[in-house]
Amino acid sequence: MSDETQSRTSKGMYIHYCMHKGCNKWGAYGFKGRYGTEWFCCKHKQDGEDTPK
Repeated sequence: MSDETQSRTSKGMYIHYCMHKGCNKWGAYGFKGRYGTEWFCCKHKQDGEDTPK
């Protein structure tokens, strides 16, 4: 996962950003994808559900 889609808080927790192109919202929904977990926000959750495994 690149630094663009994931960062770590001061307490060591990860913050995942939505992987939909152009979206920078928090990615609350994780889906197993070809290259690991892919994260999407509520608006783009369907993108994650449609991701090829």
